[in-house]
Amino acid sequence: MAKKNSSVSGIVLLAKRPGLTSFSSLNAVKKSLETSKVGHTGTLDSFAQGLLVVCVGNLTRLASHITAFDKSYEAVIEFGSETDTLDPGGTIIKTAPPPGLSELKDALKKFSGTIDQEPPAFSALHVDGQRASDLVRKGQTVKLKSRPVAVFDYEILEVKSEGEKVKYARIRFDVSKGTYIRSLARDIALACGSAGHLE
Repeated sequence: MAKKNSSVSGIVLLAKRPGLTSFSSLNAVKKSLETSKVGHTGTLDSFAQGLLVVCVGNLTRLASHITAFDKSYEAVIEFGSETDTLDPGGTIIKTAPPPGLSELKDALKKFSGTIDQEPPAFSALHVDGQRASDLVRKGQTVKLKSRPVAVFDYEILEVKSEGEKVKYARIRFDVSKGTYIRSLARDIALACGSAGHLE
């Protein structure tokens, strides 16, 4: 068996591909650098793609500090349906007509600054020592407590409409640590009188 490299340290900027969890994405770093001492500094959902900042070796001690940084995301929200996971892999649990553009713009104004946000039931947050998502998959009902998060800025980058209704919106969000973009998609859609999930 090959000996693991215990001397390598650094920070790796890893482009996570869709379809992989953040944790499983670390395997490529572990294999390339021949080390097991790695840690990422913020979780991206498995369907998402984007930058993972990975700390290696002695620099894993910095992970908690980097995790605390503010973050920017580009999200595509699909309006008209909400899924149980709030992402494209889930089962549709609610439908409603998509909003008009003016309704979307008005709703977004409510999501600026510090807001109370309920995390998704399908998340890695722990309830009584178990992941919320594991409990939901076992058939249990999980309702997580709302918590304060901050939306510092947002910008509608692109919309795809069907007639007068917005079916998809690509929006950039600048947010604080702990903000769930899936929850933002759900809540923005609800504020429009619609239903929505991240696409």
